[in-house]
Amino acid sequence: METNDASSLLFKWWPQIEANKNRIITGIAIVAVVVLGYSFYSWHHTQTQIDAGDAVTQALVSLPANSDLSQVANRYLGISDEYGSTLAGQRALMQGASALFMAGKYADAQGVFQRYADAHPDGEFSGQATLGVAKCMEAQGKLNDAAGQYQHVINDSADEEAVIAAQFSLAQIDLQQKNYDNAAQLFQKVMQSDRFGILGSEAAQYLASMQSRPAAGAPATAPSAATAPAAKGTPAPFNLSH
Repeated sequence: METNDASSLLFKWWPQIEANKNRIITGIAIVAVVVLGYSFYSWHHTQTQIDAGDAVTQALVSLPANSDLSQVANRYLGISDEYGSTLAGQRALMQGASALFMAGKYADAQGVFQRYADAHPDGEFSGQATLGVAKCMEAQGKLNDAAGQYQHVINDSADEEAVIAAQFSLAQIDLQQKNYDNAAQLFQKVMQSDRFGILGSEAAQYLASMQSRPAAGAPATAPSAATAPAAKGTPAPFNLSH
C-alpha cells in the first residue's frame, strides 16, 4: 500500500518535476558545491592547524644552540606571520613578544603585544597580551601609563591569572608612588585570589612588611625580585600554557 501511495505521489508530481527539472538540477548542484566547499574548508582548516603546530616544533628544534633571544623572537614572529589565523600562530606571536621583552627590547615587545590585542580582542591570550603591554610600559619607566593599562586588565579582562598579575604589579607601582593604602588593598586582593600561589605568597610578605613600617610611612621592601617586574630586571614570565 505504501509503495502504491509513493508511486501515485511521484506520478502526480512528475509533470512539475519535468517542467522545472533544470531549476531542480541547478539547486542540487548548488547544495553539492556548498557541502563540498565546507568539507574542504574544514579539512584545510584542520590541516593548517597541524602545519602551524609542526612549524613551531620545527622552529624550536632547528634553532642553533647559541641563538640569542632576538633570534628566537624572529623565528616565532616568522611563524606567526605565516600561520596567524591559527592558535599555534597566535601563540607564536605571544612567544615572540615575550622573547623580545626578555631581550630588553621593550618598545618592540610592546608593539607586538599590542598587535595581538588589536587583532584578537577576544582571543585566548588577550588578557596576557594586554598585561604584556603594561609590563613593557613599566619596563620603560612609563609608570602612569603602565598603571592605567594594569587597571584596564583588572577591569576588563576575563583572564583571572592576568588580573591577579595586574593587581600585583599595580600594587608595586603604588608602593613606588607612596600610595600605600591602594597598594595594601591590591596586595590583599592578590593574597585572597592566589592564596596558595607565588604571587599570593609575595603579596602576603609585602603586607607584613607594610604593617611593620614606621608610622611616618617608609616604603615596604620587596621580599624578592622573583616576581617583581623591575624596569631593568627580568620580569615574571608570561603564562601561555592555557
